[in-house]
Amino acid sequence: MKPSLSSTWGGAWRLTYRRLWAPKHWLVIAGASALLALLCHATVREGRAVGGHGFFPWVTDTYVSLLLPIFAFIFGAGAMRDDLGAGVADYAFTRPVSRPAYLICKHLAHLACAQLDFLVPFAALLAVGASRHIPGLGAGAPLLFLAQALTIAAFSAFGFLCATLTSRYVVIGLVYAAAVEAGLGNIPTELNRISLTHQVRGMLAPLVSPAGAGAQGPLATTLQLLLWSAAMLAVAAIVFSRRELAGPPRDA
Repeated sequence: MKPSLSSTWGGAWRLTYRRLWAPKHWLVIAGASALLALLCHATVREGRAVGGHGFFPWVTDTYVSLLLPIFAFIFGAGAMRDDLGAGVADYAFTRPVSRPAYLICKHLAHLACAQLDFLVPFAALLAVGASRHIPGLGAGAPLLFLAQALTIAAFSAFGFLCATLTSRYVVIGLVYAAAVEAGLGNIPTELNRISLTHQVRGMLAPLVSPAGAGAQGPLATTLQLLLWSAAMLAVAAIVFSRRELAGPPRDA
């Protein structure tokens, strides 16, 4: 008898949430958040920054468009590769669990933990903004949080897909970043909408330049990135269901 979806979710969640109770995990996040806050604090000056850029442009370009996608991708891919190791694979996939169901539940569990993890750097950046008396910080914080949540969801799903394809998922990530995010995303044509970060920056455009309008609203961006995430997870589930998982090496 196959386990229910709730049982599959429970198993995936128990394998994932344990990191939230590890002091070392939070020490690393706190240290990285402190470094991020120091960098932002050193750059932003009372609503203005070196070179004429303000707080919202800095957060959009440096945090949301660069650092956040990198770490969301690496953490997502790493979480999936951990489950492909001999120990977890032997435990999880000798049970009557559907592989696509497990992958979806694993991603949702990882995504929930990742959203909690990234609340710390998000709060650190808001603290810097408050200390620099950034105008419109309170009004802009919900849109920044939505951008963070969508970026984490999209690039975590992309990480899961790359991890099911190869253990060298970093190579795929680098090629994608160079060809799509840094390449097509900066071309002033409709092709730039293929870039995930371009869509998020378009949503945040009213914060970066209050006099201008965003390329598209929050609802349209949310729907597009969620659909993109679902499509990547669907492909990852198909690939994962056909993979041969090697067990631990046997002694000669």
